[in-house]
Amino acid sequence: MIEPTISKPMTWKQICERYPDEWVALVEIDWVNDRDFDFGTARVIGHGSRREQYEQARAWSTRYSSMGHFYTGRVRAPMTPLLFP
Repeated sequence: MIEPTISKPMTWKQICERYPDEWVALVEIDWVNDRDFDFGTARVIGHGSRREQYEQARAWSTRYSSMGHFYTGRVRAPMTPLLFP
C-alpha cells in the first residue's frame, strides 16, 4: 500500500499536468462558485486508477469529511448521439 501523502495546493491545470489520465481525490477545494467545476486550488490525497485513488483517500477520511473524485483525462462520449423516441 502507498503511504498516505497530500500535495501542496495546485490548480486544475497543474493537477492534470502532474497526474495525466488518472483519477484524483481532492480535498481543500477552493471553489469559485457552486454552479460549475471551476475552483482555484485543491490538494491531491490520492491518484491512479479509480480504485487506487479511493484506497489512498480512505486514509484521510477521518480528517476530511468531503472529497472530490475527478478524472484528469479526456472524457470520451459515444460516437453517435443516443436518440430516444
